[in-house]
Amino acid sequence: MTRTRYFQITYRFNDDRHVFVQPDTHMSHADAWYYACLHSGLGLSYGQNHDQQNDEALRGHAQAGGLTDVSWEELPS
Repeated sequence: MTRTRYFQITYRFNDDRHVFVQPDTHMSHADAWYYACLHSGLGLSYGQNHDQQNDEALRGHAQAGGLTDVSWEELPS
């Protein structure tokens, strides 16, 4: 059984800093950008290839919408 872990994701959206905690079994830089898009309300376009597996397209979409400086860290359990 895979254990749920907790990750703190920090990002800037239109120059405002935001922080949230995301539960998941793993985290990567691409995952953090994906979750930041969803959390910010920027969202993802239906039918576009902006998923966790296409990091470059996802980051380009996010930055064009005003989302920058995404970082993450695992929180202690």
